[in-house]
Amino acid sequence: MGKSDFIKVFELTLVCANLDVDSLSLIDDNTAQITFKGGGTRRVNIEADSHSAIILDVMKHVF
Repeated sequence: MGKSDFIKVFELTLVCANLDVDSLSLIDDNTAQITFKGGGTRRVNIEADSHSAIILDVMKHVF
């Protein structure tokens, strides 16, 4: 599974977990963007990350 597909699946998990996350999108191969329900955004560096590392890096920015 590539990063793009993984981000789509992980986005569903974040939204369903009621973490005030509106969306998670892939900006480019090295950057994901979290959009929160209040309209704020955060970019996350996911360069050379495995899927488990993407989870850890994104969750650091959610909490």
